[in-house]
Amino acid sequence: MGAFPSMNDTFVVVVDIQERLHAAMDPGMQNEYVRNAVILVEAATKLGLPLVVTEQYPRGLGPTIVEIGRAIEGVPRMEKTAFSCMREQSVRDRIVSTGRRTAVIAGIEAHVCVMQTALDMLDAGMTPIVAADAVCSRRMRDASTALDAVARLGVLVYPSESIVFMLLERAATPEFKALSPLFK
Repeated sequence: MGAFPSMNDTFVVVVDIQERLHAAMDPGMQNEYVRNAVILVEAATKLGLPLVVTEQYPRGLGPTIVEIGRAIEGVPRMEKTAFSCMREQSVRDRIVSTGRRTAVIAGIEAHVCVMQTALDMLDAGMTPIVAADAVCSRRMRDASTALDAVARLGVLVYPSESIVFMLLERAATPEFKALSPLFK
């Protein structure tokens, strides 16, 4: 398992950032995790990385929130009822169809759907990278406990900015110039 994501082998998964679920998240974490999830989506778009976007039972939890919705314009939202993205066949098929093995994961809840997805990806021989500042839970302690647990089990856990800069590799590129405003 490589410690650095490669642009040629990476895709981004946005897990269940939906209206009713988002409203229940820890208020102290809401703005930060949404901001960083949007940064990852915008970086993926500008770098040409595939995006997989899921919605957990949207009839009950509502659609993807507006901030993320604007950033994923034109990207299909995949409905699921399994907590792990890898246990919903249509989502798993979409993930496999990217042909990529490194998944950057943002979303909610960190200790349920994000954690289960990351662990199932690890079991499938993939390299899951959880963006620590682009995930959230209803309680901060649940999110931090989940991030610690998945890291101990071999999932990479990095800040969003680190992930994007690892993908970019260097500053003197048009991609860096296009993405650097996201970090101001």
